[in-house]
Amino acid sequence: MNINLEGILEQQNDSSPASSVTSISNNNHINRPIMRDDAIAARLSDMLKAGVKLSRVAIESNVSKDKFESWIKGDRDGEITQRLSNWLTGIDEDITARNGDFFMTPSSEAILRAFERAREPRGRERQRGIAMIYGASGTGKTATAKWATRMDSNKVFYTQADGERRTYVGLLGGITESMGYCGQPAVGEKLGEFIARKIPPGGLMIFDHAQLIRGGVMEQLLIFPDQYEIALAFIGNVQGYRKIIDAKLAQINSRVRGSIVFVEAPSEDDIDAMMEARSIGGRKEREFCLMIGRQDGGLRYLDATIIEAKKIAYASGVQKLDFRLLKLGATNAGCWGITNES
Repeated sequence: MNINLEGILEQQNDSSPASSVTSISNNNHINRPIMRDDAIAARLSDMLKAGVKLSRVAIESNVSKDKFESWIKGDRDGEITQRLSNWLTGIDEDITARNGDFFMTPSSEAILRAFERAREPRGRERQRGIAMIYGASGTGKTATAKWATRMDSNKVFYTQADGERRTYVGLLGGITESMGYCGQPAVGEKLGEFIARKIPPGGLMIFDHAQLIRGGVMEQLLIFPDQYEIALAFIGNVQGYRKIIDAKLAQINSRVRGSIVFVEAPSEDDIDAMMEARSIGGRKEREFCLMIGRQDGGLRYLDATIIEAKKIAYASGVQKLDFRLLKLGATNAGCWGITNES
């Protein structure tokens, strides 16, 4: 081994660096799907510009400094590419595991309350209701719905309407697919009958991108709250909400009652909840997060910003995100233009 100019031992063979030096390089023997050369180069360039030492990248990726420098200059050896790719994807996986994909906000709480109101029995026949969740994109509607599904996986099921899945049969097919291995009707059994058999009373079916679902199809789905005691939830954008109101669908609206949530652009409380969940604090940091987060799609943009900032911080050995790292994260996530340090 040689000592480089930064006083760090350089690795000259394929043996792993000491565990006290590296945080994730023990995963380098796992051959994950390899990243593209240009994607690796772009990530590394961002890290080096952010102040991550070249020697740290070399040691943690288990690549000698000379070979790493050669790779940066264009000598794209396949083994080095694999090791660098493993290192970067290892960081991504670790950040994802730490970050999670859901945090509770005031908007999320309102959505969950609407789900529960729709699931409550009504009258002697114990019919269930409908939750209508509409509003701006990137406000946590879908993330909340998926979280509710995970928390009550035997009673709550989620599917998303799209160009092919927007008919009655198509949407029910999406629900059965979400049931996994048990989501197949018996021979000759109709989809509706199968779903009524599998989902117990008080269950909930959530249909996302509901702006793609015609009013007539929505009315067909009313058989579930009316006859099978299974509640419905429709999640959509602002245009979808206006379509429901303009269509004056009495059969739908009469079952909604108090179970309607219209989510506008993320509020300060929503952004504060995300910052607390992601362990971010500081006056300048909050001002920047508010600027990114309080727009259409804001929570999605802000979450992407924080994840990218954490990747840089992780590689730099920094424990706390600051204003500078958030700006770099926003730039990398495409949520912010090229910035000057301030």
